[in-house]
Amino acid sequence: MPIIETVEQLAEFLEQNDEWRRKLFAILVPRSLQRMPEELDEFRDETRAEFKSVRQEIREGFERVDREFEKVRQEMREGFERQGAQIKKNTDDIAELKGISLEQKCRDQAGSWFSKYIRRARVITLSDLDGLLPEEQPLSEQEIDELSNTDLFVVGVDKRDRQERVYVVEVSWVVDKGDVERAVQRARVIAQHGVSTAAIAAGREITQGAHKRAQQLGCGLWINGQFQAEPMII
Repeated sequence: MPIIETVEQLAEFLEQNDEWRRKLFAILVPRSLQRMPEELDEFRDETRAEFKSVRQEIREGFERVDREFEKVRQEMREGFERQGAQIKKNTDDIAELKGISLEQKCRDQAGSWFSKYIRRARVITLSDLDGLLPEEQPLSEQEIDELSNTDLFVVGVDKRDRQERVYVVEVSWVVDKGDVERAVQRARVIAQHGVSTAAIAAGREITQGAHKRAQQLGCGLWINGQFQAEPMII
């Protein structure tokens, strides 16, 4: 061991000699304090472990809450969807009932409803219509299937040219583009068999798209008691 005369020399010696430093520490520091670093390390490790456990419990708690909330949200969504589907069904049922009622009124009052253009208007069946066609040009099975879904066939004398004509009429409470297109398409099917036809879409209300489509295709529009578009001859 070198001769040590100053504190600085002692400090330098201890820095370079771990064994002497440990011995000096054991002599100078009480045993109760010697374990403090180890106890602090143990306390720190225990604290970290506890914090980690608490964080995990909190995370799991939030995840459970999220799952419960998601379950509640899903049940609410499904409930709203069921309610919405039921409302839509009820709305569709009401619209269908209104359409059926309006169709029956049209059937009963066709003569007055369409009197602006048609004289001696009468409602006929598909079988009656078949009898108006030339024998050499009968309807095909496919055409019969399509025409069988037509709401009304009205036959009368057109005031514009005094010719008898078959009017294909589609009736809906709210006339849409599909009603217009179906009326015109079915009128064209009949016209291909040598019978003069025209198309009318009748209802209480009408969509903008239906009004525009009727102008494009020449479909008559009878809306809430009056004609809004003239039925063109096909």
